[in-house]
Amino acid sequence: MTIVFGIDPGSVYTGFGVIKKVGQSFEHVDSGRIVAGKAGVDFSARLDRIYNDLTKLLHQHQPDLIAIEKVFSHVNVASALKLGQARGVALLACEQYRSGLISEFSPKAVKKSVTGYGSAQKAQMQFMVKKLLGLSCVVTEDAADALALAIFCASAVRY
Repeated sequence: MTIVFGIDPGSVYTGFGVIKKVGQSFEHVDSGRIVAGKAGVDFSARLDRIYNDLTKLLHQHQPDLIAIEKVFSHVNVASALKLGQARGVALLACEQYRSGLISEFSPKAVKKSVTGYGSAQKAQMQFMVKKLLGLSCVVTEDAADALALAIFCASAVRY
């Protein structure tokens, strides 16, 4: 049994997803989003929230593997910088939890693996993640992306 923790970083919403891999099957353990705060909320306070909440979740779930989304090109430079900073504090939380077990994957590779199409839309990702994990509950876009990262990592990384 392997516990895999996926992270879809964002400066407003950071998605997380935790799965358990038993043999070749996956089981949903937990998922959701960290709401760091909207525009107008002090940015350093938002980063602090992401870091603290991720740290608590990592210690709660004790994952064997951690998957985080790689940075992708962004049209808006200011948004890209904020995303990069949110990703940085997420990486710091992961590194301080357990050094050396962090895998980074591109959104395109994860989408292609989970949906069969590298440019899949958010709704397609949500649908496939729910189907793969046998979920009937609502899964936010951020949580679905994080769960997809965890599924991809569990399939790609030998542990």
